[in-house]
Parts: sequence; C-alpha cells; structure tokens
Amino acid sequence: MKYQGGLFGIGAVLHGHFSLNRRSHVMLCQNSALQQFETRLMEWLEALKLSGEVQGFLSVNWLLQAMSVVLATHTNLGRLIPDSELSLCQGTDKWIEDYLDDNAKLLDVCNVLRDGIADVENYQTLVQLALHNVDNRTESCSEGKYYRARNTLADCKEAIKKKDTEYKQGVPKSKLENCSSLLRTMGEKLINPRGPEAIKGNGLLNAIYGAKLTTIFLCNLVVTALACKPRRPLASLHLANHYKWSGSLVSLQQKVKEEIDKSKNMGSIALLRELHDTDVSVRRLHEVLDWHLTERNFPMRRSDVAELKIEVEVLRKRSSDLGLGLAPLEIHVNELFRMLIATRLVFIDVISRSKSHDPSSLRYDSLL
Repeated sequence: MKYQGGLFGIGAVLHGHFSLNRRSHVMLCQNSALQQFETRLMEWLEALKLSGEVQGFLSVNWLLQAMSVVLATHTNLGRLIPDSELSLCQGTDKWIEDYLDDNAKLLDVCNVLRDGIADVENYQTLVQLALHNVDNRTESCSEGKYYRARNTLADCKEAIKKKDTEYKQGVPKSKLENCSSLLRTMGEKLINPRGPEAIKGNGLLNAIYGAKLTTIFLCNLVVTALACKPRRPLASLHLANHYKWSGSLVSLQQKVKEEIDKSKNMGSIALLRELHDTDVSVRRLHEVLDWHLTERNFPMRRSDVAELKIEVEVLRKRSSDLGLGLAPLEIHVNELFRMLIATRLVFIDVISRSKSHDPSSLRYDSLL
C-alpha cells in the first residue's frame, strides 16, 4: 500500500469551499471534500483489515502497510493546515496546544520504535552468526563449529527474553511497554470535536482527530509487535462513531485483538510473526545441536546430516524474511518522524502569524 497520492489533493479542494457559518455537523459532512477525506481513510482501514486477514496481522509486511496509512494521513494533514484559515481564535488555541503536545509525544514514540527495531536487528545478527557456523556444508563442519553454533543459538534464546529491557535501580523496565502505556493514555485523552468546534479551521479539527486516532492505534500495533510477551492487553480506543471510518477502525481493532489473543494463548514469545517464526527455528536447531553434542554423535550419519540441513535452511529462510522487513520498517518510522516535524513547523507558522496580527493572543513559547 503506497501512501503517495490519495488524499493529497484534498487541501486544494477544501480551500474556499467551507463556510465558517456552517454550525451543524450534518451540514459539514455534506461537504464533498470532507466526505472524500473520510471515505479514503475508511478505504485504507478496510484494505488494511483485508490484507491482515489474508497474510496475517502483525507480520512485517502488514506493519509496513499500516505505517503507510499513518504516513498518508500525516502527509494530507500537513497540506490541509495552510488552507484551513486556522488562526488562534477563541477555542482553537486549546486544540493547537493539544496537537503540539501530542506531536512531541509521537516524536518520542518514533525514537522508541527505532530502538525496538535496532534490538531485533541485534538479535538477527546473532542468528546470522550461528548460521555461519552451520551452513549447507554440514559434512565439513567440525565439532568445534557445532559447539560455537549451539552457544550462539543459546545467546539468541536469551537475547529475545531480555530484548528491550533496561534496568533502572535494579528493576527491569521495558521501553516498548512504557511507550505502549503512553499511547494508551493519549488515546484515552483524545477529544472529538463537537458542534461549532467541528467546523473551525474549515474542518481541520476533524482531520486532526482522525489522524491522531489512526496514528495512535497503528503505532501502538508496531510497538506491540516489537515487544516480547507484552504484559498488558492491546488498548481499545473509544472513538466517535459518526465518521465514515469509525466502523472500519473499530472492526480492525477487534480483528487485531483476536489475533494477539490467539498468539498469546499459543505461548508465543514474540507477536511479530517473522520474529516468532525465527525464535521457533532457533530453539529447534539449538535442540538438535545440543542432542548431538551431548550424545557425542560424531561423525554424524547421513540421515542426521540431512535433518540438520533442513533445520538450518528453515532458520535461514525465516531469519531472511525477518531481516528483509526491518530496514523498510525503520525507513517508514524515520519518514513519520520527519513528517511530524514538518507538520509541527506548519502549526508554529500558524501561531507566529496569529501572534503578529494579535499580540494579545495566548503564549505558545513553551510549545515551540
């Protein structure tokens, strides 16, 4: 799913077509530009749900699609702001303040996601080291290489247990778990624009609400997927139900929650599918090597060599699938970070212009 296109032209359509005198939400929803915004977001969420049902939720490719939806909403939001005729009039100051505050928190979320991806990459490096010691030429492998491979696989097993864990004053803390709690709190505090507020800024506040909800939910899925054995269940966002995309987001939440519950019931350490599959193969290959080394089963019989080759190739394939998805996922996170900065700068420009016209307007220096 690409995030180019789609909603990009809405800013131009919105400009000049909303009347600030439209006071009811019903009349606002009749505007074709806002309908297009809501329809596209609904379509993206529906496509994301369908893709998850086909290839599995919380796979690397699916998370890449989820991040593409986030990127699309923020690209569009950045284009809407200059055309929104938004100013620091009474009532909008709080919304801008809240947006800038949440924007800063999402920047922190991006940093935690990058650290989470780096942890998986470090785990991936250990797996590659183990594979280097037992490759397809298993007949020529020395017993020493088998020992080194088994020990490295043991390090892999230990690394995935300790992944993302920091020790503060002797107490283990998980950055990803803390990040998930932050996103949960952001979702709980999110307020839906109502009545006259909904039409301020030519409907921009409605777009901000949709973009925030989408970002909080989908980023929390990436956080959850990168964590190992998350202690808390996935938070369910409570959202206004009058938007076209509301039902699609609620349905997607339910589908993902069912998948997560299923994985936890199966005893999965990792919820990210490729990481789970790699972990399963690591444990299996470690078990095979440990048996041969413990029983001093050397030289190996041909049947044993063939079995070992199969286990090595399975791990190689699963590890490759995991590794191929990490770099694009990190690129998406970096792009979101850049977009959040760009949108923040646009809002700061709105604040600056408003203050230049009205020196008595509220102070935002602490947010800038």
